Amino acid sequence: MAGPKGPGRGKSDQDTDTIRRRLDSLEGKLGEIRARHNPKAEEERSERGRAMGNAMRLGTEMVAGVIVGGFIGWALDQWFGTAPIMMVVFLMLGSAAGILNVIRSAKAMQAKGEPLPGKDLPPDSSEKDE
Repeated sequence: MAGPKGPGRGKSDQDTDTIRRRLDSLEGKLGEIRARHNPKAEEERSERGRAMGNAMRLGTEMVAGVIVGGFIGWALDQWFGTAPIMMVVFLMLGSAAGILNVIRSAKAMQAKGEPLPGKDLPPDSSEKDE
């Protein structure tokens, strides 16, 4: 039997050199792409994601206070037969409770050092003039 048989056998050194050059060029391109990739951009995205989560949390706490207050007022109106009086009173109480919850949560976030919503926004035009 003369010569090797099967796939991949008997390849010349020229084919190996071609594959090596292609691998080297791909490695060079990969290095350029990695150099362009800024690791701070990833950190910035995660910070923005945390800030967005905090903003959603604060908004949800505000809305939840109003909804719970409105529901309690409506239920008391149904139970006592007073038209919208209790609902209006408890809507106001729910709004106040929601605002207080938002203030407490924002203070807790600030104490932990978490980014608050809007922290990365540019300064207002009035702040630039000063």
